[in-house]
Amino acid sequence: MWWALFVFFAVLSVMAVQHGYRRWRRLRELLPPGIPPGQDRLARRRRLEGWRLACMAASLVIMTGLVFAGVSGAPRELLLVLRFLAVASVLAVVVLSVRS
Repeated sequence: MWWALFVFFAVLSVMAVQHGYRRWRRLRELLPPGIPPGQDRLARRRRLEGWRLACMAASLVIMTGLVFAGVSGAPRELLLVLRFLAVASVLAVVVLSVRS
């Protein structure tokens, strides 16, 4: 049952990252590389979406690593570091989501 839950949440996480990538790509296509005056707000939003996407992908990788490290009997220090990184990356996603 735990593996089924892991797979279910992994699939949901990958779908969320894909949705974030599509949003970021749409914003990237709206702005040319040279930012015209008056569109700096859109450029800021594109930059925040990029960071949010990077944090989402990092949290997915870190949490997957945490699950496999826990199952394989990794040292406690490694598990603590991975837990801290997982919480920090999720908090970064939440903060960036609120700011945009």
